[in-house]
Amino acid sequence: MKENKILGVCLRPSTPELKGYFLEFQSLAKKFGFEVLLDSLSAGMIGMHGVNFKEMSKECDILVSIGGDGTLISTARRSFSFGKPILGINMGNLGFLTDLQKHEVETFLPYLKRGEYHIANHMMLEGKIVGENGECTKSFFALNDILISRLSNSSMIHIKAYVDGEYFNSYYGDGLIVATPTGSTAYNISAGGAVVYPFSYNLLLTPICAHSLTQRPLILPGEFNVQAALGEEGNCNIIIDGQENKTLRFKEKLEIRALKDGVKLIHNFEWNYFKILKEKFHWGDYE
Repeated sequence: MKENKILGVCLRPSTPELKGYFLEFQSLAKKFGFEVLLDSLSAGMIGMHGVNFKEMSKECDILVSIGGDGTLISTARRSFSFGKPILGINMGNLGFLTDLQKHEVETFLPYLKRGEYHIANHMMLEGKIVGENGECTKSFFALNDILISRLSNSSMIHIKAYVDGEYFNSYYGDGLIVATPTGSTAYNISAGGAVVYPFSYNLLLTPICAHSLTQRPLILPGEFNVQAALGEEGNCNIIIDGQENKTLRFKEKLEIRALKDGVKLIHNFEWNYFKILKEKFHWGDYE
């Protein structure tokens, strides 16, 4: 197994009180022989010097996200092209993606150093906005979902959906979620979509407050590509993992494809998805 030497750390934004824990983590990591790099945005937040995120992602062996699932998702999207594994340290409630609690870190670091851990491959989405001339104007990645949403609360949105370039449906309502299996327990489940095992290879299409009762959630094999366009003049929002916004205009198309070789998340060997699912949703509990 490859020995890991350099850790690149990202902290949850707008949380300067994380400085104390970062210094504690840095000290522990150095004790076990790691060099620790800190993302420049995180460093600025806590009054320290850091490294540009792209440079850090190139240099490090492992990225460490300190915060919650949202911090890890942001780190995964920003670093995806570098292919580095990510370890999530949870600073709050139990997360689906963040593997370690604070009190477990010191015990886990020697295993991290020696490369003794499980790496789970989570499918990603690649989205592209394509203009009338067929040229890509914007591209992005998502770990959980891509949401096509109306601009205002006063009107429905009309979305024309295509699979592998063939028109198959029109959605009228508040919007449409295209989610990964990992994202099935995020906005997707709130909109009535199915929970899907996170290491499946599927695209989940879930309408939001559909005007017709016949518009139901759909699960497709990941080999299909999905395209979406506005069915009438105007603009709409494209929201990526709930963290980033783009605009889709009339006559443009949003193209979405699944990336089977996805983001690599580090888990200890005791990590169990179904145990976390039960604890998060209180399944099997009796009142």
